[in-house]
Amino acid sequence: MAEEIKDEALDEEVATDSVKDAKEEKKDKKEAKKEKKTKEQEKIEKLELDIAKLKEENAKLKNEYLKAYADSQNFQKRINDQAIKDRKYASQSVIGALINPIDMLVQIVNMPAPSPEIQNYVIGFQMITNQLTDILKQEGLAPIEAKVGLEFDPKCMQAVETSADLTVEDNIITKVMQPGYMYKDRVLRPAMVVVNKKPVEAKDEGKEEK
Repeated sequence: MAEEIKDEALDEEVATDSVKDAKEEKKDKKEAKKEKKTKEQEKIEKLELDIAKLKEENAKLKNEYLKAYADSQNFQKRINDQAIKDRKYASQSVIGALINPIDMLVQIVNMPAPSPEIQNYVIGFQMITNQLTDILKQEGLAPIEAKVGLEFDPKCMQAVETSADLTVEDNIITKVMQPGYMYKDRVLRPAMVVVNKKPVEAKDEGKEEK
């Protein structure tokens, strides 16, 4: 009888241990599963962080590319514009060098000839001057309209002297000292002129009369 009681107690102890082991095993599995889930979450978070960094780097590289592309386009545009400008004004230096000699020729052919023989030479020089002038006009040379009685234009004229004519308004050209020329849309040589400036006393008298 005592042995039967002992066996039952032993069986109960074994059963209790089995239940206990089962609970611990279940707990271990749960903790392992939880730990696995935590590691997976960490991996996901790390991947998300890496993706965010890659997106940021990609955006930065894209901005740098767009900036470099824009700079390249602007540089190419400047090169093209400069090439167009160089072609447009290619003859400027040559034409500028020819202005003074042609001015001298014009003055010579406009002078009265002292004899018929010299007049024949003048006629020949006049033909040469006209031909040269026509060629330069075709290349873009044009005289600046600077005449006595017109208003002084500082954009294409240079006042070398002033006059004090009471019968002429201020800022009016009273004499042309040297003709000026435009080369296409550039001032090649400004016209040298004398500009009228009334004395201060005359201006004051005019105001009083009004």
